[in-house]
Amino acid sequence: MSKLYIFGIGGTGSRVLRAVTMLAASGVEFGQHEIIPIIIDPDKSNADMTRTVGLMDNYIAIRKGLNFNEENPNRFFREGLVKQISNFNIPIKNTNNLRFSEFINIDGMSRENKAMIKMLFSDANLNSDMCVGFKGNPNIGSVVLNQIVEAKEFEQFANSFEQGDKIFVISSIFGGTGASGFPLLVKTLRTGTNFPNHALINKAEIGAITILPYFRLKTNADSSIDSGTFISKAKSALAYYEKNLAGGNQVNAFYYLGDTITDSYDNCDGGINQRNKAHLIELLAATAVVDFSCKDYDVDNTVNKELGINDIADTDTLSFSSFDYGLRGILMKPMTQFVLMSKFISDKFDLLSSEKVNANKEHDFISSRFYHTEFIAEVRKFVEEYIVWLNEMAYNKRPFRPFNLNCGDNPFTIVEGVKERTGFFGGSGSYDKFIGGINDFMNKLKTKENADKFLELFYCATEKLANERLNIK
Repeated sequence: MSKLYIFGIGGTGSRVLRAVTMLAASGVEFGQHEIIPIIIDPDKSNADMTRTVGLMDNYIAIRKGLNFNEENPNRFFREGLVKQISNFNIPIKNTNNLRFSEFINIDGMSRENKAMIKMLFSDANLNSDMCVGFKGNPNIGSVVLNQIVEAKEFEQFANSFEQGDKIFVISSIFGGTGASGFPLLVKTLRTGTNFPNHALINKAEIGAITILPYFRLKTNADSSIDSGTFISKAKSALAYYEKNLAGGNQVNAFYYLGDTITDSYDNCDGGINQRNKAHLIELLAATAVVDFSCKDYDVDNTVNKELGINDIADTDTLSFSSFDYGLRGILMKPMTQFVLMSKFISDKFDLLSSEKVNANKEHDFISSRFYHTEFIAEVRKFVEEYIVWLNEMAYNKRPFRPFNLNCGDNPFTIVEGVKERTGFFGGSGSYDKFIGGINDFMNKLKTKENADKFLELFYCATEKLANERLNIK
């Protein structure tokens, strides 16, 4: 199996990787590639990053308990996700407890060089503390991030790269870390020679998505970040990208994504307070990763791609019906199946150890002992995070609300805009009917291990439910 290295740069990169992990858990197929996430962010305490790292660790812990082969129909957590480097992160050296002026050693420069530096960087730039990133200043980031290639973690990536592997880069265009890190990383991948396997990496298929402004920041006198400059920064960066990246065929598939700015986030310079709610844009960016992974591209040309949605009538709230057929085909069925399982485990977990399920005594994994294993604890933690992620998108702006997460005791009303059909397990919808479906599949299992059986049951039951009860195929 070939590998897909996904570089997530800055806070936006981490938030999109969160969505990538959710889609992988849902069973979305990433083109027969093993996923290797790599984060580039000097802000080690960035809550957007630490939350994503925790989620990916959670995913890996679950998958370690599973065995996949051709006979196993389950697609939940089927995609391989590998932690190749410590904390998924390439550390940026010499940024802790240093101001930018100290990083470049301005005091050791000649008078002429000092004068030049002061023409290029403001006093605020020179006095900027870099431990929480570059605070919307790509001019600082472009200097500091040049050292990425010197990290042992970058060497680990290069050493593991093989023929047929692909690279995808996620970044924003309106901040500091993403806007500066993206072109520097692509230049390194395309022209660098001082790392292992550089000949393979120089000629690899590279895809990238650049996220245009999709939110603004609240006014904060204590913050050095001004979202009023986002649009002007994006325009300048787009002109540079067109000439030096897309125009120069440095990126083989170039995705652009943005939205009308409709909401204001808290204005934090980074750290533990930078914890933004999940946004539809990040989910859509994750689908660009899926699209790239499933297609082949000419390494000597650039294909530019944009994503649009259907017209919205009366409300700005989106659901699956807002997407075209292709995007619905990628997302609707796997996300529906996974949310059905998530709601069952979250809201009705005790039913799993009830006599309604335990009637199948020959399946010894249906026992109180199994439901107290570390595997089940990891699954419960992940599905709770999945529901949190959906709720954050549902109540963000622009809202994406494909599911009725307050469906009560009728799980068959969970998909917004989809009416329940009769004929699946008989009668009207309820969790009792859901359990009936689980019981029906117990004698048809193709897997042997307890954890595999558990997820196979839910996958098969939710697939039949989606097909026959909700007409989602």
